[in-house]
Amino acid sequence: MTSRLAALLITAISALAGSAAAVPADGAPPPADLIVVNADVYTSDAARPRAEAFAVSRGRIVMVGDGSTVRRSAGPDTRIIDAGGRTITPGFIDGHSHVSGNAPLVSGVDLSYIADKTEWLRLIVAADRTLPEGEWLTGGYWDHTLSDGRYPDRAMLDAVVPDRPVFLRHIDGHYAWVNSKALAVAGVTASSPVPPGGEIVLDERTGEPTGILLEGAMGLVSRMIPPRDVDRRREGLVKMQAYANSVGITGLHQMGDLQDYLHIVETARPSLRVWYGQGWSAGEDLSPAAAVRDIIDLREQVAGRVAATGKTAASGPLLTVGYVKLMNDGVLSARTAVMLEDYADQPGWRGEYIMAPDELAATIQAINGAGLPVAVHSIGDAAVRASLDAFEAAAATRPRLPNRIEHIEVVTLADVRRFKQAGVLASMQPNHCTNAIGYVPSRLGPRRQGDAYVWRSMLSAGVPLVFSADYPTSPLDPLTQIADAMFRTSPFGFAEGKPWFPEQALSFEEALLAYTRAPAEATEWATEIGSISPGRWADFVILSGRVPQPVDPSFKALKVDATYLAGREVFSRR
Repeated sequence: MTSRLAALLITAISALAGSAAAVPADGAPPPADLIVVNADVYTSDAARPRAEAFAVSRGRIVMVGDGSTVRRSAGPDTRIIDAGGRTITPGFIDGHSHVSGNAPLVSGVDLSYIADKTEWLRLIVAADRTLPEGEWLTGGYWDHTLSDGRYPDRAMLDAVVPDRPVFLRHIDGHYAWVNSKALAVAGVTASSPVPPGGEIVLDERTGEPTGILLEGAMGLVSRMIPPRDVDRRREGLVKMQAYANSVGITGLHQMGDLQDYLHIVETARPSLRVWYGQGWSAGEDLSPAAAVRDIIDLREQVAGRVAATGKTAASGPLLTVGYVKLMNDGVLSARTAVMLEDYADQPGWRGEYIMAPDELAATIQAINGAGLPVAVHSIGDAAVRASLDAFEAAAATRPRLPNRIEHIEVVTLADVRRFKQAGVLASMQPNHCTNAIGYVPSRLGPRRQGDAYVWRSMLSAGVPLVFSADYPTSPLDPLTQIADAMFRTSPFGFAEGKPWFPEQALSFEEALLAYTRAPAEATEWATEIGSISPGRWADFVILSGRVPQPVDPSFKALKVDATYLAGREVFSRR
């Protein structure tokens, strides 16, 4: 018997035993532990999209309906929450995340959403003063497109932090800004070889590195950064878990930091459900077949260790290695996304593949053949097409759970229509659109702009649409992302503050589904989470007010008042 099968049997037996013990001798259901009434409930359940009350027993939803009916399930010890008319939604599930104990919120410096480069330097100096001698200054998430559109350089960093190595990622995560000390420690020069798709940006006048490293060139320096102390990193992840709960998140499709998440499941009280995407490691030292075997073994090991905690019987699913992450191109901001036509602002250049199409197709076939779904980072329209081609070529080995393409920032209408037939879901980030309004028009030109961030086109073509933040490349807060999906306006006033291609905007209900039921249905937990429905785990969010109908910009003032996982309060603003 595999450890995975054993884990499933243990969970099932525990659930059956608990259910039997909960039924009184007279056969009547036990009183609810928790009842929520006087609420504006968006259930994300097509069978009953709206309700005003629900009841929870032993961590699961047992009744959804009107207040008077639900109140009948109360007993003397039932906790009753009067929502006061506030909106309640299922717990948010972020469909593409890199939430870690090394996140800029809890380590290094956070420059996200700051346009003024002078302010960057002020924050960098402040962070430098807090670090012990010898430790690298990391973090970043700066965005030059919000100000003058020009890359910063190492001279700027050298002027304020000359003696400490500095490595600061761009908000896209696909290039970095480093100082001279970091280049020297790593031994990086203008002639250093770089992986395909990577580039050491050189000064046109001197021929020397400017301090900007694109794509694979980042690894030449980042490999020299000593890992943070494991205890500090895990403390940081606990803080990030609490932060995710504070914005209503109860689930993550997470990439990276598996062992730290497993540590929390084994030693603490986890408050996030993690559907984990394992990075692909095949290469010169490991064949594709061996890499697949390693992932299957890892999946089994994690399942066994999670089951051994005994926590899933009372809390529901907590951590599973569920899919494999690949990448075949870069990003639009750095012109490393692979395009079908030349960049409008760089004639003769279409980007360069990180994983060539033929290698991508063979890799997907090997992974799907083992029963695992694949998620491919594809941003440019050529990269998206290559991913669809690869999935279609591997159709004979298509797994039970859907394959997916991540980001899809530019895609032709013809290729949108291929997603459904290929069984591929679209994993997209609304804030990537509103943050990119300032530079995407120049990258694509007027004729191709309409192919960018086409959420409505995806839904109209029957394509499952999953939303996320891709944190830390955009704000983790799902309400920010949902607002961007509805309004498509730049927070920095680009496009004169007007909605950008508003025909691609979504309704609140559609965006909510992309943050709740749709990401749940991409996992093995499709019948257990993702909606406020009888039998599902009671993961839900209480907002600070009522979603306006019709929705207007006052929506942006809403906050999360409380978050619950399996009926347990994991965040409260009180």
